[in-house]
Amino acid sequence: GTAPESEGSVVMAEILRDFEPSEEEILEYAQWLGIDVSKEKELLWIAREGIKAPLPPDWRACKSSTGDIYYFNFKTGESMWDH
Repeated sequence: GTAPESEGSVVMAEILRDFEPSEEEILEYAQWLGIDVSKEKELLWIAREGIKAPLPPDWRACKSSTGDIYYFNFKTGESMWDH
């Protein structure tokens, strides 16, 4: 979309330095990246680092009215569902 959802909200302005994703979040993201989590456990660090990576300038994580997380650029009006 081109604008944040009217009932959405910004959920975090920046990720805290000590943020540590859950094992479930890491496994889910790893699968989304195409990592075979049962055969390529040595690659899980990539998923962990990807989740922890900061967003580019002007981008913020937002929560839709249905509870889904999406990313919105408040400067350009662009939105996306992938981090």
